[in-house]
Amino acid sequence: MAVEGAFGDLRKLAEWFAASPSAFWSRIERITRRLGVTAVPLLGRELRSADPRRRDAARDALAFLASADDAGEGCAPGGRQNALGGRQNARGGRPTTPGARVRERVIGELRGVATDATVDDAKVCALGLLAELGEHATARFADPPAMQRRSALALAAQLDTPADVASAADLMIHQLDEAGLVQMLEILVEAAPAAAHRLANELGARLDLPAPLRQQITALVEPIAPVSVLPRRPGRGTQVAILVDAAARLVVVASRKVSGERRWRRWAVLIGASGRIDDCLHEDDAGDPGDASPLIDSLCADGYRIASTELSRARAVVAGAARMTALEPERLASPYYLGRDLLDLGDAHLAGRGRGDPASLALGRAVELLAEGDAVRARALLDRCDPDNADVAGALAASLLALGDPAGAAEHLAHAIVAEPEWPLHHWNLAIALQRIEDDAGCYQALRRFIAASAVPSGLFGDPDQPGRVACAERMLVELERAARLTGRSLGPRRRQARRRVDR
Repeated sequence: MAVEGAFGDLRKLAEWFAASPSAFWSRIERITRRLGVTAVPLLGRELRSADPRRRDAARDALAFLASADDAGEGCAPGGRQNALGGRQNARGGRPTTPGARVRERVIGELRGVATDATVDDAKVCALGLLAELGEHATARFADPPAMQRRSALALAAQLDTPADVASAADLMIHQLDEAGLVQMLEILVEAAPAAAHRLANELGARLDLPAPLRQQITALVEPIAPVSVLPRRPGRGTQVAILVDAAARLVVVASRKVSGERRWRRWAVLIGASGRIDDCLHEDDAGDPGDASPLIDSLCADGYRIASTELSRARAVVAGAARMTALEPERLASPYYLGRDLLDLGDAHLAGRGRGDPASLALGRAVELLAEGDAVRARALLDRCDPDNADVAGALAASLLALGDPAGAAEHLAHAIVAEPEWPLHHWNLAIALQRIEDDAGCYQALRRFIAASAVPSGLFGDPDQPGRVACAERMLVELERAARLTGRSLGPRRRQARRRVDR
């Protein structure tokens, strides 16, 4: 009876492809699930079809089978099972689940299509699905230039959101070598310049690519006019939570429902005690229920507590940690780049490093020189940068403090604080500068702002030097208050005296 049932299902599946391939295949989802591996050869034949409707329907069905954990075996019941519920393989090896066996069979069929299909579009379809499943394969095309152009145009058509661009760039990095990546961009520059520009910007932000390759990518799109930035919707529907444990480790969780779909995207960032990103997890489909509640509950059970649910705070925390982590670029892995649009981080991790333009490269080198104690050369390099940029202003202030110009440092720090009022180090450095010019009231107010900014999670939350700064600030506040009482001076904020007009 099981064999007859399988033949009947196969006949229905074949008739559906022959009669109504334009209809979405979910109408026969139950049959496809029931057949399992038995349906794969038929679907493989349909994937080789010259009819794009049949080919697309077969691709959807194969993708469904490869991702379904409970796909059928396509065989009569009664097979021998082990104690864990899975059947032993023929050689007595480890048990495999039915879903894993179906996935292996689908991948094998897709590799066959990529190798022996007579229709180039079928090969492209198989290669694309293999890439989505995390597999790599190659194919030889009858008309390689035409297929490359078609593939580039198909890729460009899918770049609707920043998440799409990040995903496409990540796929190119993992599926293409450097020569292939450059070749794909060259084709896009001719076929779809706007898409090429967006992809090049994304690839230029990937620090896991060699610097010479990033510079080559930037040069490819320089002749293209700047394109409009893709819309970002970080605040609408984005749920965030910042959790902290007793060891000063932070976990930032962001999740958002994908517009027009049932799935949720979820991103979790672990920031260690050093203030750097230790790990990231990005889920393009977080499953049911999709939001971050189960993950947050699990973290709380492990000793974390929720410190904040503010989107702006989460953005500032991860941006600060990303900047610190970018000093060791290999630590920023794919999940960081894939999920950063959920917090609208953009190129926050590149602050102080540069993307190839002279001013940014000068800033990155100046930061390195300051760390080495060479403030003179750092100051010369910083003259090439925009002083209104918060990172530039902070670096200028650090160099001026080292060169004995606290008044100049205070001026630049005022600009940095306007741009980044929640970054504690700006207030700390301002307090040091004002102390050196004996501005007790200004120093007192800067120290208070530093302690207030340090009380909430930030990229400095796990910095080993931060507790010492806070303790020193608290001692300085006590000393300033005592000195003010003895001398009768006020430590309150300065107020400008309004001019009064007297009407005569």
